[in-house]
Amino acid sequence: MRIRNLEQLEKSMVSDLTWRRRELTTLKFMIQENSAIHKKNILHRAAIALLYSHWEGHVKHCSLVYLSYLNSLGLHCDQIADNFIQLNLSSYFDVNLSMKSTKNQKAIHDYFSRLSDVTFKVVENKTIDTKSNLNSEVLLNILSQLGLPSNEFELKSTLIDTVLLKNRNAVVHGEMLNADGLRNTYNEIEDDLLYLIETFHNLVNSAAANGLYLKQ
Repeated sequence: MRIRNLEQLEKSMVSDLTWRRRELTTLKFMIQENSAIHKKNILHRAAIALLYSHWEGHVKHCSLVYLSYLNSLGLHCDQIADNFIQLNLSSYFDVNLSMKSTKNQKAIHDYFSRLSDVTFKVVENKTIDTKSNLNSEVLLNILSQLGLPSNEFELKSTLIDTVLLKNRNAVVHGEMLNADGLRNTYNEIEDDLLYLIETFHNLVNSAAANGLYLKQ
């Protein structure tokens, strides 16, 4: 979906978050309503995998539509924040560009010398890569690409890497986890993950609404 204005961006992000929140809430009620241990174990396993999928899914969605919105603005690189000037390099030059070539060195020098003539334009889905494993390192890279603060997520790196990712990988690779471990893992993730998803959502929304992508 091409995002042409701020209203479309906000609508797309809210729509994506709404259906994800609804699924997580429904699953939470299903877990609460089932008293059989075997059924709870299955639901906890499913929930851990689903929580991760919504984590990666919404971060990726917000990132892609934000870049689509910036693409539609037709901004020149002398108007945008440094992180987007750097991001634009991957679309402007071959990724295998050799810095040993004098010709290539001159091309890069010319790029930075005439930013007012270069329009920001990136290929969204080639720029944002969650690597199907959205750990804290991958997340911090995406935040840096988009020029967003990382403080909240750095504080939750253990939750993301050790609790969420480790257990999600165990579930999808078919490993058996005991009932207590499943319950405790689900409870810890369920308490904090929606907050992190909404935090990322709000950071993107604020950056777009307040023009934080522009050179300050």
